[in-house]
Amino acid sequence: MQVPGDIVYARKRKTRSKSSHELYDPSFVSGIFDRMSKTYGLTNLIASFGFTSRWRRQCINDLPQFNTSGTGYDFMSGMGEAWPEIQKRVNADGRIIAIDISTEMNRKAAEHIDRLKTKNIELKQVNVLDNDIPSESADFVISTFGIKTFNHEQQQVLANEVRRILKPGGVFAFIEISSPKASVLHWAYMIYLNTFIPLIGRAFTGDSETYRMLGRYCERFENSRFFHKCLIRNELESTYKDYFFGCASGVYGRK
Repeated sequence: MQVPGDIVYARKRKTRSKSSHELYDPSFVSGIFDRMSKTYGLTNLIASFGFTSRWRRQCINDLPQFNTSGTGYDFMSGMGEAWPEIQKRVNADGRIIAIDISTEMNRKAAEHIDRLKTKNIELKQVNVLDNDIPSESADFVISTFGIKTFNHEQQQVLANEVRRILKPGGVFAFIEISSPKASVLHWAYMIYLNTFIPLIGRAFTGDSETYRMLGRYCERFENSRFFHKCLIRNELESTYKDYFFGCASGVYGRK
């Protein structure tokens, strides 16, 4: 008979032994965020000392000018952390369609919508790499802290989807936690991701291994430069940007 402690240990061992292919499997990624959904927002804010909120705001401010009455997509939207800033960029007729693969994240996002005064947001649970979004339907595409869970092949697919979905003249902005190049900062930052964040996760949920996965994804992702190249190969105008000495990185541009 397997007792609860054995179940937790088995989950940890299974997570640690995941192959590179399985690590980026959509169902595995969805499961990670389902498990983190109860505490992800608060844990993320505390663990980043508020930097993620600041970087999210900077990313959306970097979004080039667009039709503020149009329709835009928030990819890997989580619990809707980016919506207050996006709503500052659209008017009353503007529409935001939030895309996320996680059932629990979408459930939390629906609760977020209920608390908002402006009801111009629609939720869709879908894998952004395999979607039914109409071509040339978006005036803007935003994503904050969602692309680290994509490998290089998936980033190429995502870049192609950005090109396909954007209207001519449509704009985009993405940001992601990244691995600083400076050796001392890189060393300290990876200890922070691989040790400090899991400890916070354990304090809130009793599950440090799920939060430890964020460090694994970040270390493999490195920064947004590869995605930047993918966007350019798809004939999109893209500008690469580092935030806070490379602790985050992003891209923004136009079709």
